[in-house]
Amino acid sequence: MSNVATKPSGLWTSADPAEALLALYRQPPLDTMKAPAFGPPSEPTLAASELLDRAVLNEQLAYFGRTYGGDADRKAVASIWSKFHFSSVSIPTLVANLLLGYDLPLGGDELRLALCDKGQTVRIWLPHGGVPLASKALQVRFSTLFDDHCAPLIEVLSEVSGLSAKVFWSNLGHYVEFVGKTCSQHPDFVGAGVPLLDYLDTRTLPGGRRNPLYQPVRYLELGGETPARVRRLCCIKYRLPGEPLCGGCPLKPENKPAKRRR
Repeated sequence: MSNVATKPSGLWTSADPAEALLALYRQPPLDTMKAPAFGPPSEPTLAASELLDRAVLNEQLAYFGRTYGGDADRKAVASIWSKFHFSSVSIPTLVANLLLGYDLPLGGDELRLALCDKGQTVRIWLPHGGVPLASKALQVRFSTLFDDHCAPLIEVLSEVSGLSAKVFWSNLGHYVEFVGKTCSQHPDFVGAGVPLLDYLDTRTLPGGRRNPLYQPVRYLELGGETPARVRRLCCIKYRLPGEPLCGGCPLKPENKPAKRRR
């Protein structure tokens, strides 16, 4: 298990957990990321729960797909839309969980989504900064995000798009692993991401359920100075007009071990 550093006295503490979270976004390594917003939205938003309505989700995907033309690949559109959504929701949620020990309010109509003019999620709005984690056990500390928010949405995304749920979980896992690594490298919270990284290395969850987030990325020795970060599954972004393979795509020849290239 991790030797997680103790938070410096007073540095990241606040009577208001929302302010404590926003303070984290004002300094490295989170200062280049988009912070969540709190309070009554000052811009048009959509309740995240509405995305579970197939008609609403279909409308959002169709609107986003117009960016790539009327005949854009439906599965690829849904995949890329999900990447915007999962990055916007998962990063602040996991930062609050790992660094502050707080569970952000994602249920009901509390989580609201600010959408850009192309139709994808760009920021989340929350009524408050959450509540202390009920438990730090791996099987429950991340359940609000993974089980309550992501799992139902992925089920509907897969149904309306025809794309395998495994790809959506992989898209989510890409950001989850990134957050785990980033939080572990925070100078004031060294090792804080280890519980999340342990979760990603858990193949089977309690009760025998397969972990859909098991090892979403791999670090491969491909001849460079450092191991290459390669996704386990392709997000199929390349199926959209003008979109190349991502840098960490497993389909790239340079991202495949030599023995597999022979």
